[in-house]
Amino acid sequence: MSVAGRMPSQLEVDSWPGRERRSPDRSDRHYLTLKPLAEQLKSELERLLPGRGGLRVLDIGCGHKPYLPFVADRASSYFGVDAVEGPLVDAVGVAEELPCESASVDLILCTQVLEHVDDPARALAEIHRVLAPGGAVLLSTHGVYLYHPDPPDSDRDYWRWTHAGLVRVVEQAGAWERIGIQAQGNVVACLGYIVAQFVDELGQKLPGRLPGRMLLRMVNSVAEWLDARLPPNARIPAPGSLSSNYLVTAVKPEAGSG
Repeated sequence: MSVAGRMPSQLEVDSWPGRERRSPDRSDRHYLTLKPLAEQLKSELERLLPGRGGLRVLDIGCGHKPYLPFVADRASSYFGVDAVEGPLVDAVGVAEELPCESASVDLILCTQVLEHVDDPARALAEIHRVLAPGGAVLLSTHGVYLYHPDPPDSDRDYWRWTHAGLVRVVEQAGAWERIGIQAQGNVVACLGYIVAQFVDELGQKLPGRLPGRMLLRMVNSVAEWLDARLPPNARIPAPGSLSSNYLVTAVKPEAGSG
C-alpha cells in the first residue's frame, strides 16, 4: 500500500479500498450524493488538468484515499493528510496547518472535510499556499445534511454552506484563475438523501439485510428520477434551490498571470 506518498502498483489500484465511494450501489444510503460526486470528480480532473501527468497530489482528510484510482495513472506522488492515524495516512495533521511546503503540489483533493474543521477560512488559505501555480483544488462539502461529528465521539461538525457562500469563502482564500461549483443533485435529491438516512436506520431493524436494501434502492431510484425533472424553476443556483452537497473547483493562476 501507499507509504509516504508512494504511488501504488496497478495491482494495488485494482483492489484499492473505497469502491463504495467511487461506485456506490443504489442501495447505499449515500448513493444520491456519492454517485454524482464521483462522476464530477472524474470529469473535472480532466477538464482542469487536461493531459497533465506527473501530478503531485495532496489528499486532505484522506482516510483510505478512496479517490486515488481516479488519478493513479497521472500522478507521480499521492500524499495523504488526516487528523487521525490510519494505514494509508502519510502524515497526521489538520487542514489549517498542512505539513507541506508552499507551492509544492499540483492537485488537491479535499472531500467532505471542510464541515469538520475549526477554521474553514484558514484551511482554504493553506490550500492556496501549498498549491503550485497552475494547480487545481477539488473540494466537496455539505449544503444540507444531518449533524454527523467526525470523529463520532467529538463535536466536530460545524459548518454548512449555500452554493454562493461556499464560493465566497474560496474566493477570499487567495487569488484564483477560475472558480466553479456544482451541486450533487437538487431539491428532490437533497430531500431523498435525508430520507435515505432514516430508511437505512429502519432497515437495520428489520430481519435480514434484503428488506432494508430494497427500501433504500426504491428511495434512491425514485428521488434520482424525480430530481432530474423537478422542480424546473428551483435548480442551483436559482432562488428556492437546495442541495445536500457541493463540489467547488478552483485553479491557482500561473506565475506572472493576471
